[in-house]
Order: sequence, then C-alpha cells, then structure tokens
Amino acid sequence: MFKKLLILSLILSSQLAMTGCAVVYDLGQDSNQRQCEKLQDWNERKTCLQQNKTSYEQYEKQREDLRTKGTEKK
Repeated sequence: MFKKLLILSLILSSQLAMTGCAVVYDLGQDSNQRQCEKLQDWNERKTCLQQNKTSYEQYEKQREDLRTKGTEKK
C-alpha cells in the first residue's frame, strides 16, 4: 500500500512540475509578445513576434535535440 502511494505521489509531483514549467514558459512568452507589440517599426515587430512564437512543446524538443547532440560529441 505504501509503495503504491509513494509511486502515485511521485507521478503526480512530476506531472505538476512539468505543468509548472509550461506555465512559466507561457508567461515569459506573453511578456515577450507585449514587448514586441510596443515596437514602432512594423518589420521589427513582425520579426520579434516570429522569434517568440515557439510553443513549449517545440522548445522542449529543440532543447532535447541540442542536449542529445551535445552528448554524442563526447
């Protein structure tokens, strides 16, 4: 019983941690978007918004790809 409760607690904790990371990432993206929208030059604004439209899932995949490439070189 204790073992099952411990496993369930670990699973729930990891899920909450992953959700928390996504929320923090989204908050950062929202802040970046607001900064982009303050730019007066249309081309600069468009470039800024394009650079900041990566979803958390895309970000995680890119991050994992870079991490994998880094370990292959060693």
